[in-house]
Amino acid sequence: MTITAPQSRLILKTIMSTLRNNLASANMIEWEMHSQEMNDRNGFIVSEQVSPDYVITETTGAVADLSGGVQDTVFGAQTFTLNKVFGLSMGASDIEAVTTLQSARKNKALSNGISRLASRIDYHIFDVAAKGFNNSVGTWGQNIDTPVEFASARTRLALNSLESDQDIVAALNHTDHQQLATYIYNDNAALADEGVTAMRKGFRGMLDGIPIKATNQLASITTGTRSSGAGAINGATQDVNYAAAADAGSNAGYYMTQELLIDTLGANATISDGEVFTIAGVNAYDPEIGRSRGYLQNFVVVGAATADGAGAATVRIFPAIIVDDGSSTTGAAGVNRAHATVDAAPADGALLTFNGTASTLYTPKMMWKKEAVVAHSAPLIMPYTGQGFRRSLADAERDTVAPLMPRLWFYSDPNTGAHKCRVDLFIQAQMRNRWMGVKFFGVA
Repeated sequence: MTITAPQSRLILKTIMSTLRNNLASANMIEWEMHSQEMNDRNGFIVSEQVSPDYVITETTGAVADLSGGVQDTVFGAQTFTLNKVFGLSMGASDIEAVTTLQSARKNKALSNGISRLASRIDYHIFDVAAKGFNNSVGTWGQNIDTPVEFASARTRLALNSLESDQDIVAALNHTDHQQLATYIYNDNAALADEGVTAMRKGFRGMLDGIPIKATNQLASITTGTRSSGAGAINGATQDVNYAAAADAGSNAGYYMTQELLIDTLGANATISDGEVFTIAGVNAYDPEIGRSRGYLQNFVVVGAATADGAGAATVRIFPAIIVDDGSSTTGAAGVNRAHATVDAAPADGALLTFNGTASTLYTPKMMWKKEAVVAHSAPLIMPYTGQGFRRSLADAERDTVAPLMPRLWFYSDPNTGAHKCRVDLFIQAQMRNRWMGVKFFGVA
């Protein structure tokens, strides 16, 4: 049977409808569409400009003296490598019977396959987020079971200058969701009316002003073999200029990162991608008001690292260690003031403290502003043989939920005569703003 154009559109619409209904992360992130066709094998690279920040001066009785010059302007660049394709395959006869909307809804092969595809895409997106955020609160491994523990994540984002609740979302597992529900289900006089409604309809919606998504697709981080108290700074003055960390170049995910030399990890100890640690005496810094945020800066490991036989390693971290000198408004020092991340550079020998026990699997809960994570989609190239159909860019641009562009391909095996079908979908999630999210756990 030959698939006609209207029939292919019906199948593609069914695919998209099922994806929208099953993607837990669809409304939790930003989406970017590209008109350029993606090469199935090599993908392509996208670069985004990052706007500069400036030092704000305050004077009394006169305007600021700019005789020494104005602050330098340094634009950053965020690089994304896009090369990930998700797909499923089945016999062509499993879906070629889809000729009407009713038959599309009843087609179990298509429905089940796309539902499983949505779950796998969700895991990819949550995995990128889990490994990307540097902020962390709570005790790794502890479930969320009180609203205060949930609120601590919101507080951490507020301390990072995200004071508005707009576009902030949270992802929990169902166990945490159930534990939080007990505070409404229980006989709490202050929530009696809500408790009755919750018992009838279930606990859904928002907590502390934040929309909650409960999902089984949260990703995990397995910590390295390093011990929680292992590691020390190997060499003083490891802070960097913003200009050196602002341009990721061709290195995906390297914006505002740097390499850090550490030692005393133990021979051949490992550190996993997404792990979080603090450095003694190095506090998070608020460049908007020029003072410490009141807690040790959290650094996330970008890419795994392995120590040598002497226990020394070079680790890429976010954020880069950028220090405000407290006075400069011009040159590299002025730019650093505007983009400072810490109140002081770490001293030689300053101790590191890693979150979590070594060699242990953890599943962080997450809260973030939607623009922190972006998922890219682009049309795959059309096949040279068989029948190929894909969702148009125009259709995707009108889609406000999940602007994806799946490709449908029917082909036959000349050796066996088997007629086959495959659905491929290009989607790549990336961290756009790592500091706009937080991993969080309960408190022991």
